[in-house]
Parts: sequence; C-alpha cells; structure tokens
Amino acid sequence: MKARVLMIVLPALVLSGCFHNYNAAALAPEAAPALEMGAGSEPVVSPIYRLQPGDRVTIHSQFHDQLSGDATVGPDGQLVVPSVGAFQAVGLTADELGAEITRRAALTYRQPQINVAVKEYTNYRAYIGGEVKKPGYVILKPGVTTIRAVMERGGFTYGARLDSVLHIAWNAQGGYSAKRLDLRRVLETGDTSQDLALGPNDVIYVPATWITNADLWVRQWIVDLIPIREPTVRPLGY
Repeated sequence: MKARVLMIVLPALVLSGCFHNYNAAALAPEAAPALEMGAGSEPVVSPIYRLQPGDRVTIHSQFHDQLSGDATVGPDGQLVVPSVGAFQAVGLTADELGAEITRRAALTYRQPQINVAVKEYTNYRAYIGGEVKKPGYVILKPGVTTIRAVMERGGFTYGARLDSVLHIAWNAQGGYSAKRLDLRRVLETGDTSQDLALGPNDVIYVPATWITNADLWVRQWIVDLIPIREPTVRPLGY
C-alpha cells in the first residue's frame, strides 16, 4: 500500500516546483471536444480553444488599419489593443475576444468589424507518467486529450490498469484536484466522456495492475532492502 501511494503522489510533488501563477480556473480541463461526422462518415474533431497567457494573436479590422496588428496575452491574462484598451482575454475564444474588441471599438470607430485569430500558441505542458512506454511531458495543443497524450508518449504498457487512470489538475487555490478516469471504457465503447482535455501542468498517472503492483512492492520493499539468501539448513528430503 505504501508503495502505491508513493507512486501516485511522487509525480505531482516533482512537478510542483515548475508551475506558473495565473488564473488556472479559466484553463480548467473541459470534456473532450465533440465528434462531428464529416464527408465519408469520418469523425471530425471540433475543439474549442480558449486563450491562455503567452498566446499571440492577430487582430484585423477591415476598415481601420490602426486597429489591426499582433498582440500577446500577458501573464495577467490581459491583452492590450492600441487606442482601445486592455481586455481580459484568458478563458475567451478568439471569436469571443473579437466580439469584445468590436463592441468597445464601436464607441469610437465606425463599423470596426474586428476579427481575431491565434497566431502562436503558448507551449504549456502536461506530464504523463506511470505505466506508459515513454513517461514525460507533452506539449498542449488544442484538442489534446488524455488518450492522445498517452499515445504521444508511446501508449500504455502491458501492465497498465486502464480503468483507474488518475488525472490531477492544477486549481486556482494553488493545489490539486484528482479524478479517476476509466479509459478502458473509452477504448472499448467509444464513449469519450472520460477522455478529458488536458490543462496546463496537469498530471496523468497510469497505475499498474494489481499483480504488477505486487511485484513492484516486493522488489522495492523486500528484495532491494533485505538480502535474500538460501537457507543455511535445508529441510529434510533435500
């Protein structure tokens, strides 16, 4: 039991020193994006991306060049548009931000018609550990879910317990909230409700099966700590 607890808690403790302070509530993981049916009945992912600190966007106004240009979302979550002012951009989609800029610019400019597009995404990361072939970080891109991140790290190992994957999320209070995910259900039934989209600094820990855990516990707490030698007196009959 002690070994299992250490295996679950250790990745989170290791990562706790590399987190940034920003409004994490606006970046909380959402359910995996819905699948739409495209041409040929093939699923098409429609992710909803919300702006994060460090994202660089392009702002375009059809009739007012002074409103057009590039801008970066600051660490405080704000984006500044010359002659219009600052906007709280974190948590908004590009279209929502464009609507906010248009609304305010319309007080001064005639028909501003602002369009916003993400030019460069911030390279936030999540950590994938436990029973995956290549534990480590993944760069978060729009639509990256738990299973996609695991596959990027080489997929599950043979001893992975898919019905008890731990998702640890960074929260606005400076701590973590944990949730158990049943990824076996996702893979076997196609139900993506358990395949969460990852947020910055999230930790995904894939535990081992009970047998693998038992073997690991024996190795760590008995074999490696207590030298096992042949008995000095053999039982009768040997």
